[in-house]
Amino acid sequence: MRVASRTVFDFVRPDGNTAPVETELIYQADDPFAVTMNFHAGGGVAAWIMGRDLLAEGMTAPTGLGDVRLRPAGGRALILELVSDRHVTVFRLPAGTLRKFLDATYRLVPPGAEHFDADAFLATVLQ
Repeated sequence: MRVASRTVFDFVRPDGNTAPVETELIYQADDPFAVTMNFHAGGGVAAWIMGRDLLAEGMTAPTGLGDVRLRPAGGRALILELVSDRHVTVFRLPAGTLRKFLDATYRLVPPGAEHFDADAFLATVLQ
């Protein structure tokens, strides 16, 4: 079972101008701690995987110390920063869109009810 949503995030260029980027948010019950974001741009897709808890926490306060950072940006917007070896890519997104997506994931797997099957994971890795 999964939750998927297509939306548009604003890519924030270094000069402050923005460009729309079609973005797909995906949550799968069999990987209950993770959210995948697929960014469709330039004929390709860049996929980033991040914690559902990080996204929820970033709705109200700055969060993330590593490759993914999220913070409120006043009013109804959030700032998402994706850090790679060469770039920091910045997106502005509507807080309401992320809230609706997270609420749908919570209906599928409530917070605190996440389960990770370590035995199945190890069996896959150790094959």
